[in-house]
Amino acid sequence: MKNMFKYYLSNKRRGISLIFVMALTVFSIYFVTSLVQSIFSTVEYSNIACLNDFSFVYPVGGSSFLSDETVEKIQKDDSVKKAYPILLEYTVINNIFGTTSGYVAFMDEADIGEIFDDFSLTVTEGRLPEENSYELIMHEDMLKNKGLSVGDTFGSAVDEGEQIDGKYTITGAFSGDSYMAFGTKSYRQKELEELGLDFQNTTFGLLVTPKTDLDTMNTMLDAMSHDETAAMTLSYAKETLQENISSIKFLMFVIVIVIAVSISAAVCIVLETIYNDRMEEFGILYAIGYKKSWLFRNIITEIIALVFISWILGLVISYGFLTLVAKSVFEPMGQMLSIFSIQSLLYTIIVMAVFVVVTILVTILKFAKKDLIAIIEMR
Repeated sequence: MKNMFKYYLSNKRRGISLIFVMALTVFSIYFVTSLVQSIFSTVEYSNIACLNDFSFVYPVGGSSFLSDETVEKIQKDDSVKKAYPILLEYTVINNIFGTTSGYVAFMDEADIGEIFDDFSLTVTEGRLPEENSYELIMHEDMLKNKGLSVGDTFGSAVDEGEQIDGKYTITGAFSGDSYMAFGTKSYRQKELEELGLDFQNTTFGLLVTPKTDLDTMNTMLDAMSHDETAAMTLSYAKETLQENISSIKFLMFVIVIVIAVSISAAVCIVLETIYNDRMEEFGILYAIGYKKSWLFRNIITEIIALVFISWILGLVISYGFLTLVAKSVFEPMGQMLSIFSIQSLLYTIIVMAVFVVVTILVTILKFAKKDLIAIIEMR
């Protein structure tokens, strides 16, 4: 093994070029897959985070409100601590490739206070919205995502891209696991009241908290869902998310494999040229007593070592670049970018594994057919 890398140390340009190409491949795979994973993380954060604490029940099938029977059944269930009447709406959450949605719950001021106390939601700036006011308090990451601050106005009246009608004042920011916003009165409520609905005696949705165990409560809510009532529970939200992203994950896997094979083919051509140029060197070693098996081991070791160095270098570049992207792009948007991603790491390993196998097979098979003595004799 003493001759390993002697060629590349003497021909640094070729060695560096090979390492650079492979490291760039690792960087490209890791960077792209990490960005795609960040979209999944943003969707999960905005749609699922708060469901670790409580669940939502809302009308479906053309109905605008829950039946008294449904409300009473939920309130009296042994697994339920409390069911708060709410009007649930959805706001736009931006990510780097598009948008998703987040929850906004309109409910009584006293009920908002209870939710904050029970689930360790802390007001970090400003105050809670007052009763019967068009005011909102938002999770601080949601404020970052929207580019808003406490005291700013929010809603379709000031932002054409916003789904929530009207104009609201942001009275506060809060921290905690529940990525959402809370308000006391909505313009949708105003519209319903103008249509003649008795808002005080009509339940348009529920925020349901568990007495002891969230899973037990959610099992009950999932079982009672029917054509007019639906429950947004943790398990349902996760299942829906997985269904929506499964095709994207499969497509990403196919792209990774295609890139791996393509890059392998390209580098194989380069290596073939390199090892063809070294045939006289191998012939001399063979002539003085080194067996082909020894030469094979050296070639395989060289290839594996080059790939490993390239892989490490590619990961270092990826971590450094992603750190900059996270601080300059994702943090200001209130989003998460996983710099260390197990899935992205596995994709790069797949790429390198395919590269090693394809390159070694092509190089060794061609090398095995060569008559090294004939090469020395110039025949």
